[in-house]
Amino acid sequence: MPWPRRFLFIFLVGLLAWGVVLFALGLETRLFEEGQAALSRALFRGIGRELALLVLHEVRKNSLSFQVLRYPLPERPSFEVEVVLENARQRERLLKHLETLLAPLRPFGLWGKAVEDDDYRLFWGEEEWFRFSLRLRRVFRVAIVIDDIGYDVPMAEKFFSLPVKLNVAVFPHLPYGPHLARRAEESGKEVLIHFPMEAMDPGENSGERFLLRSGTPKEEVVRMLEEAFRRIPQARGLNNHKGSRATQDERLMALCALVLREKNAYFLDSLTTPRSVAFRVMKGMGVRALRRDVFLDGETTVEYVLKQLETTLAVARKAGFAVAIGHPKEVTYEALRRFLEKPHPEYEFVFLSEMFEDGG
Repeated sequence: MPWPRRFLFIFLVGLLAWGVVLFALGLETRLFEEGQAALSRALFRGIGRELALLVLHEVRKNSLSFQVLRYPLPERPSFEVEVVLENARQRERLLKHLETLLAPLRPFGLWGKAVEDDDYRLFWGEEEWFRFSLRLRRVFRVAIVIDDIGYDVPMAEKFFSLPVKLNVAVFPHLPYGPHLARRAEESGKEVLIHFPMEAMDPGENSGERFLLRSGTPKEEVVRMLEEAFRRIPQARGLNNHKGSRATQDERLMALCALVLREKNAYFLDSLTTPRSVAFRVMKGMGVRALRRDVFLDGETTVEYVLKQLETTLAVARKAGFAVAIGHPKEVTYEALRRFLEKPHPEYEFVFLSEMFEDGG
């Protein structure tokens, strides 16, 4: 405690002690008609105010924010304060701090108690002095995924430099894939495998030598997935590249689920078709799964990507979380850079694996 506040605190305690001495001498007995609370109110008119300011100062220092909802009135002489806290640990620290701060005043009738987890009260004698409504900050989770990592090394490195928990989906079959997966992990990003899957349009499948197709034999599905994880050992999960036909195939998705479950890897459905069954099949087979909510860069302008990022926040606010997918484009990088320059205190940018920590 800084010395000016320590001095004030000692001074206030001294005044209270002097009041007790006066009482013992019989000089101020009329002040005790209502007990020790009456002493503090009547003997030292400013003490209650100064102590209240000290308490509020300590609450502000040990919380994210607070708001006084009601000040003392003659008919209800107590403060009502709403306090916003980061987490349960901060709540425990605040309560412990208040107990320590007010312990020297307990002999003078100042004490506190927790009524419930979200309700803490301070009393002066038998009279309620402060009522604190304690609530944890609601944080909306956002996972940003950058697909198609494996072609452009310099562009990938730009995304790796962004100061955010970023999820990067790496092609396992491209020459630069393993190198960029290592670089992503070294840069503090989460890696998942971006696995090519069959699209409805045959033209989209041409040139894809590493491709999961509808009807692929089980042995080949397992071999390809095992090879992908061997090349990208940093991967925590997998999502589909294209795959509008493949993700409609329950049998194929079930075969993928067998491998992912064995590796304790999650699946992100890029949702390239509204008819995808991948999420349902994965969940049904015990694989942790998510679905993409927003595509960030369907149009290649910074303004459009920024708009889509705001849409992502809106989805997260409504649902509690959101997953957005972008691509290694200059406009996407620039939009993310600008977006991340501004604070977003109600949102937490997370790795996909963190989405499952609360049992999701």
